[in-house]
Amino acid sequence: MGPPTQSASGLAIAWLEWLQFPIKSFTALSIPDVSREDLEDLYPIAFVMSMLWLAVFAYCVVAACDGIHQDFGISTSVLGYTIAAAGTSFPNVFSGMCVARQGKTTMAVANALGANVQNVFLALAIPWAVQCCINRGSFNMPFNGLAPAVVEIYVTLLPVVSVFIFCKGTFPRWSGYLFLMIYALYLAVALRQDVTHCPWWPFECPEVQS
Repeated sequence: MGPPTQSASGLAIAWLEWLQFPIKSFTALSIPDVSREDLEDLYPIAFVMSMLWLAVFAYCVVAACDGIHQDFGISTSVLGYTIAAAGTSFPNVFSGMCVARQGKTTMAVANALGANVQNVFLALAIPWAVQCCINRGSFNMPFNGLAPAVVEIYVTLLPVVSVFIFCKGTFPRWSGYLFLMIYALYLAVALRQDVTHCPWWPFECPEVQS
């Protein structure tokens, strides 16, 4: 009999583990394992180092998106909706799954909502405040389509609030599929808006009316 053959899925998992080895090694050396009793008091260091590694990985994702944009000409908006959004949101998804499996659904929901609050009040506010200090005053930051983006945020958030209210503070299993469908619809609309250069699509753009 010959040597045992490995399935395609097993081989893919083995390659994935091999590719993850450098990252796992660096994080294991720099982040204390607070699950150990002798290291549980080092949780502040573990938290800070985790945030630093997240910043490094987020920078790598953005740099990769810039490279894809320069090499293949794909719009930065499309990359932001897809690769950048998925890459930077994966830690929130993973942490939400972990706490949800532990039965801490309230923490999972708070994690998702708190991440968006942090993006608005920290991820945007801190760079803007630093830039204002550098310029010693206000600065111009052109951004087309801000109003439609704000409207889309409220529209996509409405089903979440509605399910939470009508289901008496719970999220049934079917709500997960509903939210995935809403995200797919939002992604399709956003991509169409980028292709047509019309932030108000499927409605008529004000520029066209003039």
